[in-house]
Amino acid sequence: MDIQTTLQRLAFTFLLVLSVNVHAGKTIMHTVMDTQRNMVMYQIPLPADWKITTPKSVEEPNIIGPNGIKVYYRSGGSYVFSHDPYMQQIYAQTGQQMRQPISAHLIVEQDLKPTLSQHGLTFVSMQPLPEVAQRSQAYSNKLYKSVSSQQYFEAVGSEWNDGKGNTAFIIVDQMISEGQGSIFWYYSLKVVEAPKQHIEEAKKAFIYGIVNTQDNPEQIQAYNLSEQQKSAQSWQQHNARMQQNQQNFERQQALHRSTTEAINRSINETYRTQDAASDRIQDKQVNVIHGESTVTNSYDGEQYQVESGADQYWINNDGEYIYSEDPSYNPNADPDNYKEWQQVEPEY
Repeated sequence: MDIQTTLQRLAFTFLLVLSVNVHAGKTIMHTVMDTQRNMVMYQIPLPADWKITTPKSVEEPNIIGPNGIKVYYRSGGSYVFSHDPYMQQIYAQTGQQMRQPISAHLIVEQDLKPTLSQHGLTFVSMQPLPEVAQRSQAYSNKLYKSVSSQQYFEAVGSEWNDGKGNTAFIIVDQMISEGQGSIFWYYSLKVVEAPKQHIEEAKKAFIYGIVNTQDNPEQIQAYNLSEQQKSAQSWQQHNARMQQNQQNFERQQALHRSTTEAINRSINETYRTQDAASDRIQDKQVNVIHGESTVTNSYDGEQYQVESGADQYWINNDGEYIYSEDPSYNPNADPDNYKEWQQVEPEY
């Protein structure tokens, strides 16, 4: 263990004890758990009378405060773009659309304004939030990534009125990752709702909490180890598929899968632990973007990603899969086959 990591862990342990025993002023450290690993994920400094909740649906808030203050975490959008004509052709053939990256300012103009105006919200103002972008970059820099890429971060906050005395402050937190000939970009939304007279103090308290969040080094280490194992398994599966005369296509798919999964997991894992209902929705969106389906291997119980759209999928105990458009096809009846295959159905 290096000295920097040791100091980070000691600092985090001190803050954990401080949050339990000492309420310094009106702000305390609220603990957020990684329920998958049953360990502390991070601590966020928020007012003592704010409460972190576990939403049961996407309509429920992630944080509740006094005076009608509510905070929601929402997925915004996940996109891919490439200047490569071959990649553009693949996406066009599968009915998927590429989208060039735009600034966080334009996300508000092009994505939020049309939708929110239809729901009766009126745009008031917008401000850059470089400190929020710096926090997202600092967190991302701690995470393992299987593919090298150049990442860019930007954040803006926009204010909206509903005409009934309530105000919403929406933070667009954007990340752009460029590498391997493709650009993957994503943005999430953090929404602070409050009566107009309380919105200013609420948004300042929430921004302070975001910027001063303390990550748990132990949880990050566990996450990174898990990602390394998943990456190694992914590349083993990729090398096996390369032997099936689909080298060019499979190479691009493997790079897209390993890169996008790392990005989405690193940015979204906080929200997934808060909102289990959003987890499956996001997985379905990622599968649609990449033209994939998820199947479970009955030999080992592990889940695998396969190309979507086929009538049949067959998988063996080596994690190799075959897809077929012929409903009568059975690889076990093939005299040239030397492996046992079981048919599986996509889960989503």
